[in-house]
Amino acid sequence: QFAYFMGVAFQIQDDILNLVAEYERYGKEIGGDIWEGKRTLMLIHLLNECEHIEKEKITDFLAKPRCKRDADEVNWVYNLMEKYDCIEYARVVARQLANESLKEFDVAYANATSPEDKEFIRQIVYYMIERQL
Repeated sequence: QFAYFMGVAFQIQDDILNLVAEYERYGKEIGGDIWEGKRTLMLIHLLNECEHIEKEKITDFLAKPRCKRDADEVNWVYNLMEKYDCIEYARVVARQLANESLKEFDVAYANATSPEDKEFIRQIVYYMIERQL
């Protein structure tokens, strides 16, 4: 359970960074997940929160192959994510999952014999959801 919660929190943070990180530090295409139409937590939240007409337009966008999408559409989706606080929502969920991971950490590593190694692993949980690159 420790690794499961930690892994999901890590993935959400990676998806957040795909939207807000600096390319030079992140090393990947910024906004690439929107271009690709990946069903990230932010996109799912957006679809649950937006107005009906916006949802229809997003659905049409997602139905197109990447090569048929343009920068204006990608920016529009990103701006909607900001409008509906999708990135902040994902940060909250990532933090909740990290906290659950730490609860499970105490169970999983209760009998660990090296306190230094144990603390190092515990700190990885915080690092991975707070990393800004």
